[in-house]
Amino acid sequence: MLNAKHFLLAAILIWLTHTWLVTFSTSEHLAEVVSSSPLKLDTHSSSYELAKSQSLGYFDDITDEHWRTAQRYHAALFPNYYRDLKKYSNGPKDKGNVQKIRNANMWWGANFQVEFICPLARRLPSDSMADGPKWVCDPHRLKRKKDCLIYSVGSNGKAEFEKAVIEEIGSHCEVHTFDPVSYNKRNGDFATALQPYSTFHNYGLATEEQAKANPAKFKTLKQTMTELGHEGKTIDVFKIDCEWCEWFVWDEWLTVDMRQILVETHNAPMPNARDFFFGLHDAGFVIFSKEANYENNAGGVEYAFVKLSTDFFLNNTMYSKAGTLPGSGI
Repeated sequence: MLNAKHFLLAAILIWLTHTWLVTFSTSEHLAEVVSSSPLKLDTHSSSYELAKSQSLGYFDDITDEHWRTAQRYHAALFPNYYRDLKKYSNGPKDKGNVQKIRNANMWWGANFQVEFICPLARRLPSDSMADGPKWVCDPHRLKRKKDCLIYSVGSNGKAEFEKAVIEEIGSHCEVHTFDPVSYNKRNGDFATALQPYSTFHNYGLATEEQAKANPAKFKTLKQTMTELGHEGKTIDVFKIDCEWCEWFVWDEWLTVDMRQILVETHNAPMPNARDFFFGLHDAGFVIFSKEANYENNAGGVEYAFVKLSTDFFLNNTMYSKAGTLPGSGI
């Protein structure tokens, strides 16, 4: 059961969302809304440098005052799990076990909640159901980025996410889709269907060992970026649904410059899940969206992370610096 702390934090989260939306005053993309509103906002009296600095330049219109509120909210939620990470944990062999499936759902319900608010996050595409859409943190901000780069790993033969990205953000974004399955029998020529929105690559991302064992079917992230001429570039949005591979390849994500990670997680294997969330967090990735995939009856959960400077974390609220953490298994 949830305790009073969780209800208090939920109340703070609701207040914070409302406050940020009301005071989100200087974004050029909200100019029309602000000008037509009877609410007159002062866009000159506050500093916005703290948010801009700690978000690596992404949020340039949030006041220092409200950014500090976000810092305090994050600190109050840390550590972001409920009592015992081993409880309800399960693994690949438990897929057909009804009780274990319930356990996975309990694990996700208890652990790793939303800890940061993106004021204008969008679900892309917004008119699609269940498996496929992803939450993107304030996609309007990427309209200003000339060299926008997006990777979409795992497609299930659908082009809806890529289409929504181009329509929402713009055709200046370079989008690449990766999947070891072509889906041509189901959808005709899938690569052709993707052409208006993305370049299709008929291989998946995997560990170095898997890539060596089956180079025609898998590549590592670094191999992929080098071959595509993206070495040293920023991946603005990295979307991945690779059916369990997330637990084994996530550490390579931290070796390149990614700003958002949109990932579907599967079941709740320990210690993989713990290391995944602890590692991403301590690299600066905070959770801004968590959504159950109701088509997945084995504990599938859609997570979305945005990267911040670790200066954002108050009072050593990092798993690697927190000392002994009850119930973490370490």
